[in-house]
Amino acid sequence: MLLGEIIRNFSQEAKATEALLSCHDVALLARVGEVAKRYEETVGEYAAGAVRRFANLATSEDWLSLMNAIERADDPGVNCLTTMIQWSLKQDEAARPVHAGCTCGGGAACS
Repeated sequence: MLLGEIIRNFSQEAKATEALLSCHDVALLARVGEVAKRYEETVGEYAAGAVRRFANLATSEDWLSLMNAIERADDPGVNCLTTMIQWSLKQDEAARPVHAGCTCGGGAACS
């Protein structure tokens, strides 16, 4: 699967939720749940938005880190998703009032 396909798939709420649950990372799921609640989103909405925000706002260094994580991964898709979500969590846990750069067109917190 190509990176563009992974990003397209993960930017859909249902597929992002399924992929996040398949990571079996309870701590990550809890963090996503906390931040998603703050933005009045479901876990899937947050995960899908995180992928879109990474695609729109990540720096060259962020993309290089993603490529390195994928290269070393047993499951590149899962590593791609978790890296993008962790990047987004880092941004959002800094207490921004809205998701900067979000283009999802939905949700109370999207701008």
